[in-house]
Amino acid sequence: MRLEGKHTLVTGSTKGIGLGIARAFVREGARVVIHSRKAAECATLAKTLGAGAVPIAADLSKADEVRRLATAALEAMDGRIDVLVNNAGQPRVAPSTELPEADYRYTMDLNLTAYVLLAQAIGKTMIAHRGGSIINVGSINGSVAFPQRLAYCVSKAGVNMLTKVLAIEWAAHGVRVNCLAPGYVETPFIQGLASQGVLDTRKLAGRTPMGRLGTPDEMGNVAVFLAGDESSFVTGAVLTADGGWQAYGYL
Repeated sequence: MRLEGKHTLVTGSTKGIGLGIARAFVREGARVVIHSRKAAECATLAKTLGAGAVPIAADLSKADEVRRLATAALEAMDGRIDVLVNNAGQPRVAPSTELPEADYRYTMDLNLTAYVLLAQAIGKTMIAHRGGSIINVGSINGSVAFPQRLAYCVSKAGVNMLTKVLAIEWAAHGVRVNCLAPGYVETPFIQGLASQGVLDTRKLAGRTPMGRLGTPDEMGNVAVFLAGDESSFVTGAVLTADGGWQAYGYL
């Protein structure tokens, strides 16, 4: 029960990596605000996870909805969020010359601006309480470029720098800020792309030194480490969990 008594908010927590993190937090004794855009999904998952889970829906591509989520989460958690996990995000895949401006702006709003606004709103209360942990879920695409993913790569690079700036500003207030940067993880999104023939998961596994994709539960375990006291001297870090993908440079 490494997170017993902790009040937490995990965005995008009804599926994929966010779900793995939410489950891990509940397992370790935390109360968790479950979030997605769809109220029914939030309510169903919260019921499954038990009394420690509170459902709140919001569209984080819209600034006013981000602020509403922050206010509602703080009210639900008695005015205190000990751990914020900024996780909600989506890619847009297109040749860079053809990427619609609307898609670029949507990706940046959801993948980066929402992180900034939630960190501001929740971070103020953490500073007031002299403690807290913020985990920004980034990607290996924060430092490794993939073609036709301009908006996604730019947003995740921004997440890396957001993490470092907030970490050095807020360290003196007892607030730690770190980034979890996954590689390819077996999520419904990746499985859906594989079923459409967009991705070949066998090739992805073969390209990964560990010979497989990661799992949402493994990402949850890393998040528990970053959220808890075991990482008390860790801040400003980009912790990569990719099975060796980035380290592998041999052809």
